[in-house]
Amino acid sequence: MKTVNRWTAIRTALFVLLTATIAAGDDKTPHSYQKGTITGWDTRIDIRRGNNGQRIPRRTRVYELKTPDLVYEIDDCGAFQAGQFTAGQVVDYRVEAADKRVYLLRENGKEYRCKMEGARTAEGDKTDAPSDAH
Repeated sequence: MKTVNRWTAIRTALFVLLTATIAAGDDKTPHSYQKGTITGWDTRIDIRRGNNGQRIPRRTRVYELKTPDLVYEIDDCGAFQAGQFTAGQVVDYRVEAADKRVYLLRENGKEYRCKMEGARTAEGDKTDAPSDAH
């Protein structure tokens, strides 16, 4: 009777677990995207905490993504942060409110994962006509 090496058993178990995880991930339904427009951006300074607790200022761009109902303020989008777009560009997006993330669909089918800094109603974005009454 042949005994199984402990490390061989562990490697086999990990392989089976990894294969099951990948197979389960393939069952996901595709994400649903909506159309939105990048209306512009603002450069801000925000404070991040370093590994040792020190406060580190950094300059970041905060983009406005206008949708039919809301205007999202997003930043921390990875390569999208470099400004590889034009104001007025239409993008496909999805929102994960629980994670406070907005995902922008890239041309290659991958996503930019952006941090949601805030959201306001699109109605608040309209400019009111000045009143003649004093």
